[in-house]
Amino acid sequence: MTIDAMHWVWTHSRAKGNARLVLLAVADKAPGPDATVRMGTTELVGRLNAARSSVVKAVDAALASGELVIAEPAIGSRAATYQLPYAVGYVRPAPNARGPESGPVSQSYRSENETPNPEQESGIRTGSETARGPESGPGGSENETPRGPESGPLYQTTPTRSGSKQAGEPAPPVLGPEIPTNCRPLVDTITAAGILVRWNLSVAEWFTVEALIKRTGVAALAAFAQKQANTRDVSYARYFLPGWRDLPPLPEPGTARPPLRAVSGGWQPYSNPTDVSAYSNGF
Repeated sequence: MTIDAMHWVWTHSRAKGNARLVLLAVADKAPGPDATVRMGTTELVGRLNAARSSVVKAVDAALASGELVIAEPAIGSRAATYQLPYAVGYVRPAPNARGPESGPVSQSYRSENETPNPEQESGIRTGSETARGPESGPGGSENETPRGPESGPLYQTTPTRSGSKQAGEPAPPVLGPEIPTNCRPLVDTITAAGILVRWNLSVAEWFTVEALIKRTGVAALAAFAQKQANTRDVSYARYFLPGWRDLPPLPEPGTARPPLRAVSGGWQPYSNPTDVSAYSNGF
């Protein structure tokens, strides 16, 4: 899986600079098909051969891209567990998966009425044959109509909308990750409590959050997040995922709440003890 994960980083990752090196370092050590590995900051510093502050920024950039996630946060002396979510189960293609780049091709495009020798050629070739032509210069019949684009007008005398955008219309702003509708109540509750974290979760992680909402409820998940945020500085919402998974599910419908335990207080009359052996001496 290590080579497959590294192949995914080389061919599919959009990370740049040190963030890409972090992904390669994780992929190089990921042994299984789940693309997961436990690594500490010290080990990442050694692999990247960079300053600790630069490595921390690179890890944050990789996490922000969503191509790296924290499966289990660091606890005490135990390092965090990182995962490449898009490389899970990825298998690099075989070297000859696309077939040879050159070789014999089908002769179906050629005319069956070939002349016996080159000197007696008629000079008339089929359109498919002349389509190959030389690499430069005109090819085929001079009366061939221009093919132009596959769709749309052949010649445009007025600028299209895309052209007007290039002429000066501003591009739409990037407003951050799209939050699924079923997860919005949890995000809104946590944000209203003053916990501002990044919700750049992967598709698989959003499915997990939605399942946890159905199992445990928004109130319990939000209370756990608020308790964690009160004890440490949390920047990413995926930090809550391991703890959310350990929370108990909602009680079954119709489960009665146990009565509150009564607390005695105030003056109470004296009563003899149940064991009367204390009076056996005649006092």
